Order: sequence, then C-alpha cells, then structure tokens
Amino acid sequence: MRAMPRRSSVRGTLNFLLLLAAACAKNTSDISAANAAPTTAAAPAATAAAGATAAPAAPTEDSTPPPGVDMSKLDEFERKVFFRIVNKEPSACGKAHSLIFSAKNDRACRKSLYAVKYVARMVDSGYTDSEVGEALRQRFSGAPPKKIDVADAPFKGNPSAPVVLIEFVDYECPHCKRVQPVMRQVVDEFKSEVKVYFKHYPLGGHTNSRLAAEAAVAAQKQGKFWPYNEKIWANADSLTPAALEQFAKDVGLDVAKWRKDLESAEVKGRVEKDHAEGGALGLQSTPTIYLNGREYTDHRDIESLRDWINEELGR
Repeated sequence: MRAMPRRSSVRGTLNFLLLLAAACAKNTSDISAANAAPTTAAAPAATAAAGATAAPAAPTEDSTPPPGVDMSKLDEFERKVFFRIVNKEPSACGKAHSLIFSAKNDRACRKSLYAVKYVARMVDSGYTDSEVGEALRQRFSGAPPKKIDVADAPFKGNPSAPVVLIEFVDYECPHCKRVQPVMRQVVDEFKSEVKVYFKHYPLGGHTNSRLAAEAAVAAQKQGKFWPYNEKIWANADSLTPAALEQFAKDVGLDVAKWRKDLESAEVKGRVEKDHAEGGALGLQSTPTIYLNGREYTDHRDIESLRDWINEELGR
C-alpha cells in the first residue's frame, strides 16, 4: 500500500497553488488595464474633435425690420410671428435668400419690401404662418399677366394711366356692390395714374343680373353707362324689367331706342362676350379684379388696393 502524504506537505502544496493563482489573476488584470487605457484616453479627444466640425453655429434670426416697414401695430407675440415668417419665407423675386434679407439688401427686388409690409398687415389681422405664406405665393407668384379685351368696356379715369384695373362683376352680387365705393375712391385718389374698366359677369343663380347687364350696355350705346350703372347699384335688390326701364327714364335716355337696343343681338352678344372671357380666365366668383393683368387676391378695401397700386407704381 502507498503511504498517505503528511498533513504538513498537503498544506504546503495548497498554499503554493493559491499563491500561483493570485499571481496569474494580477497579471491578467494588469494586461487588460494596459490594453484598455489607450482607448479610454483617446475617446474624449475623438468626441471633442467630432463635435467641433459637426455642430456649426445656428444662423441668427434677423429681428430688425427693414426701413419703411411699420411695426407699431404689432404686439410682442405678433412681432415674433412676423420675424419668424420673414426669416423663413424666400425672396419675392425667387432668389436664394430670405424675404427680410432681400428687402434689406437686394435693391433690384423691390417686391420683397412690399412683401414684408404685406406680412406685417396680415399678422396684424391675425393670420397664421401658413395663411400668410399662401397669400404671399398668390400675390408674388410671378405668373405672366393675363391679356383681357377691354376694347368695348366702359372705363373711368385717365385714358393713359399706367395702372389699369379691370373688374368683372354681377349686378346682384352683394360683394360687387360693396366694392364699388372702393373703386370710386381709387379713381379719385389716383387721378392721373389709374383707370378702371367694367366687365359683365352675370352669375347663373341670379335671376335679373344678365338683363341688368344688357340694360347697362344699351345705356352705354347712348353714352350714359355710368349714371345708369349707379342707378342699378342703388336699387340692386329690385332689378325688375319695369325698374330697369324706369332707370332709363331717370338718367335721360331715349327710352324707345334703349328698348330696341336692349333686344338687339349686338347688346346681348356684348354681355355674352364678357361672360365667356371671364370663363376662359377661370373666374370662380365675383367680383374678380385684375391689376395690370395680375389677378388681385387681397381684401377688397382701399388700404389693400392702394398697397397694390403703389407697388405697381414703384413707390
């Protein structure tokens, strides 16, 4: 039989093995730390370098209005909305910079200054960013002007005026009636610079509007369109055949001739020609107004119309 080892020998062997294991563990830990140290030290430097190139300073929003733009009506919130829009919307001349930059720096693009003024007015009226943006696109779209035949249309104002307004109206349209004082004021205010042409666009749902238009054309044949026209507007709620004949008497027409002209193919054809031209232009409602061939898309008030006219005159 083999003899069992002595107790002291076993203890000594165990101690030796424990010391050897501890030494191996220490060496492994030192190697791992040594390998990890360069990576840990380099990471912050790499992150800092990446941050230096990947995060350029954000552009500063311009918060100073261009000269000539009235901000007095805007409160603090509205001013924020205003500057947000004019810094976001592009040049009114289609150039690659903001609307406010264009208004301040691009002398060749006067439209941008009018656009900035327009934004201020719309923000003051409570319009949202998207509504203002859409209005800007409609007004400053750069679409070519429409060609409209005015050879036979009556007009008011200077025959050689540089600004030509053309209105398509329906005599039974309440909106058309409300815009007439504005058109008269425009002619009075811009005596040498504006003329206004009148075109007929009777709507199908209005019973007497076409007959009233034909009656006005018959009055035009005797040189009295405008006084007859005023009679129609003053009595637009009652345009019966009897009323239309009474207007002819009131303005001093040769009533027998007026009756004959009213029934003529020439007069009816004139009204139909205006209506067909409006249809070809894509009219959706009345009144529709064109300013030097551009469709007027703003409010039908004197302030808005004056703004468009001044833009056209380069003021």
